[in-house]
Amino acid sequence: MNAFQTHGAISWQELATTNPEAAGSFYSGVFGWQTEQDDMAGMKYTEIKVGESRIGGIMPARGGAPSRWRAYVTVDDIEQAVSKAESLGGKVLVQPTEIPIGRFAVLQDPTGAEIGAIQYSDKHLCCKTADTDDTDG
Repeated sequence: MNAFQTHGAISWQELATTNPEAAGSFYSGVFGWQTEQDDMAGMKYTEIKVGESRIGGIMPARGGAPSRWRAYVTVDDIEQAVSKAESLGGKVLVQPTEIPIGRFAVLQDPTGAEIGAIQYSDKHLCCKTADTDDTDG
């Protein structure tokens, strides 16, 4: 299964933190993750890799927000996912937003838990194959 192409699959984990360097060092030490710096749309972003597979990212928390992890679930249609979440009693915390790899939104379920939904762009998807994804895009 290719999580970047499979609707409903958790495809990305992202840490927004008050200290990206310290967090990157900590998780690299604990889990053996490799990190790679990237400037994504003018923001410092650290991609997390296991072997050659990119599995997540680390970025600075914004506006004094506390550090937190967020999972992103692949969807075929971000607008449809947002509409469905709202119809089931959820809230949209971040409306569908363009990013270099596609479009994402942040949803809140009726219990208050948050999760991200992401629709990857076709350009991004073309760079991935099978379970040994190269997620450059």
